[in-house]
Formats: sequence, structure tokens, C-alpha cells
Amino acid sequence: MSSDNSAPNASSVELSPAQHLQHVSRVIEAEVGNFDDETRKSALGMAKNIVKSLEKPEETVMRYAWEFGPQRMALRVGIDLRLFRMLAESDAEPLSAQELAESSNAEVLLIGFAKEADEQLYLATDLTRAMAKHPLEAALKVCHDRTTIVQMHMPEYFRKFGYKVPTDGSHGPFQWALNTEMSYFEMTQADLEKLHDFSVYMSGIRVTRKHWIDWFPVVDEILSSFGGAQDEVLLVDMGGAYGHDLEKFLGKFPEAKGHLVLQDLPKTIENVVGLSEGIHAMSHDIYTEQPVKSARVYYTHFLLHDFSDKKCREILRNLMPAMKPGYSKILLNESVLPERDCPAFFAAGDLNMMSCLAGIKRTEKQWVDLVSLVGLELVKIWKNPFSDDEEGVIEVVLKT
Repeated sequence: MSSDNSAPNASSVELSPAQHLQHVSRVIEAEVGNFDDETRKSALGMAKNIVKSLEKPEETVMRYAWEFGPQRMALRVGIDLRLFRMLAESDAEPLSAQELAESSNAEVLLIGFAKEADEQLYLATDLTRAMAKHPLEAALKVCHDRTTIVQMHMPEYFRKFGYKVPTDGSHGPFQWALNTEMSYFEMTQADLEKLHDFSVYMSGIRVTRKHWIDWFPVVDEILSSFGGAQDEVLLVDMGGAYGHDLEKFLGKFPEAKGHLVLQDLPKTIENVVGLSEGIHAMSHDIYTEQPVKSARVYYTHFLLHDFSDKKCREILRNLMPAMKPGYSKILLNESVLPERDCPAFFAAGDLNMMSCLAGIKRTEKQWVDLVSLVGLELVKIWKNPFSDDEEGVIEVVLKT
């Protein structure tokens, strides 16, 4: 005989909406570690829709107006004070606000985040530990230190210069807001700390997602038709930072013949260390003619979104003379946005590109238009099947 004191569950009694949510929340908290990525993202999407339904329009507006700026600022200050690292390194031992303040040389009133174990006593959470990781630290520093400042001035910029999409990364919102003649990348290259943060940020993005070689048919589309001579160039990574993409490629295809070439600006290449045998690093400005001739593949990873169509055409035209007709191909690892219902993350990314670089994230039609205008042909867009975030590899060849 069952006990009259048994706890009700969602199927045995009529629950209120709040009780339903509480039940679902408990199930998710208990089972989320067993979710595959598709299930997790589906549940996350439903949760976001619930928030949209429950939040009043006035609350949504005030959340954007009131919360986001201070939150990013607080995270940025927390990085400088090493608060996340101190909590993450405390081995699950709570730290008091006083201990954190003394260790970081900050006032106690500034310390007010993470999980509260007790009054004025704090523990690290998964988010705290994530913020202590170098790539995420670098991501927030890069986005706050430059992008936020520029975007604060964007309304005034548009009022002054007109409501037109900026197309010149040397004379745009970035230069106007910071009162500089330097481009975003010139200013980054001139500051070694910010250059390091940017490179760590870019490399970190790449290691947190399924790599393109895990879903692009490398053997069929690249290796099977490679010339095969050891002195030939198999793949050139243009703007490849510290070489993480090429290291991944070499790790998965160690028997692949041919050279792998890493290209970036001089100050980045100067800081590249520990490349595997078979990867050659060289300085190259993408606005000059490509010096490596007849490579099987010329690859870029989230590079062309940094530039306007005019600048991208210039980059592609400088690459085309190096390509061997009927053999060389360009692989552009980029976002391919939908014509409608664009995810908020990538819509925000588009605005970030515009603000600092006069760049743009493109739809499939925009990619087709861009490459065709310089005499290239878009063969196919390979979509990442492991992600719903619009990443793809755009395969491009010389027009025949």
C-alpha cells in the first residue's frame, strides 16, 4: 500500500504554472550533465522563450538599459583584481569579502559576486571558474576595452555623419570615437598586452567549438587531389594568429604530405613559438600579393567579416594571382547568416564588426555577390552540422 505522505509529481496532480516550472527546473538541474548538445540547446531555446513570455516589455528595456553595461564593467574590473582566479584556486574553500579585498587591494564594498556561502562569504561557481580561464578573460577584455567605448559613441557618430553603414575601417566609428588615425588592428599591434589578449581570444574561440576539419570532407575535397610532393604547399592559413588551426589539421592528418604555411602580421609572427615540424610561419600583409604560389588551399578563419566588401575584394584580388587554375581553392571559414530570424549572438557580432572595423557578417547571397564580383566562383557552402550558430566553410575557386 502506498503512503499518503508520498510527494506529488507532475503527472499525479494538477500543478500550477509555477509548480510546473519548478519541477522542470529540478529535472534539468539533475539531468543536464547527461544532455547531448542538441538537447541542451533545444532546452535553452525554450527557456529563453519562457523568459520572453514572462518578462514585461518595460522590464526588458530596463534590463538592457540598466544591467548590461555595469555587468560587463564589473567583470572587467574583476579580471584586473584577479577575483575569479582567487576564487577558482581556493579549492572549494569559501573566501570572505575581507580576504578577497585584502588580496586584491580593493575595498570590501567592491566585492559582491559569485555564490554566497554565507553573509560576506563567497564560493566559486562554474561561471567563476570559466571566467578564470585565459581565453574567456581575454574575450571580455577585448570586447570591453575597445568595443564598448566605441559603441558608446555610435549614436553621436550616426547623428553627425549620417545613418549609413561605415565601409572604411581606417576612417570610421573606431577612429572617431578614440580620436585616432590608426585602424583597430594597427592600434592592437602597437600595444603588446592588447595584441596578446586579442590573439588568446581568437585562439580560444577556435578551441571551444567543433573544428572545421571535423565536419568538412578534408580527404575527399583536399587530400585526395593534392599533388603529393613533399615540397609543395598543401594549406596556407592567412591571418592564422599563433597557428592553432594548422596544429589541429596536422594532428588529425599527420601523414598528409606538403607544407603548411602560417601567415599573419609581423608582430604576431614574432610571438609564435613551438610550432610543429611541417608548419612554416611567415609574415604577410593580406593587402599585398600572396607570395605562396599554387597552394592546394588558401584558408581563412573568421577573417573577411573584419572587412567591408571593398576591402574584401582587394584581399581576394591580391590572392587570386597565386592560385593555380583548376587546382587551388579558397576555403573561407565564416558565418553565413540567414536572411531572416538571425540569432541574436550573430546579429550582435555584425554590429561589433561594423563598430570597430567597418566589417560585416554576410548572408549566403552576400557571399555569392562578393566573390563573383572579383572573378571567383562559389562552389558550395558547407554548413557545420554540429552547431546551429551559422558557421560554414565557403568553398571558392577561380572562374573557368
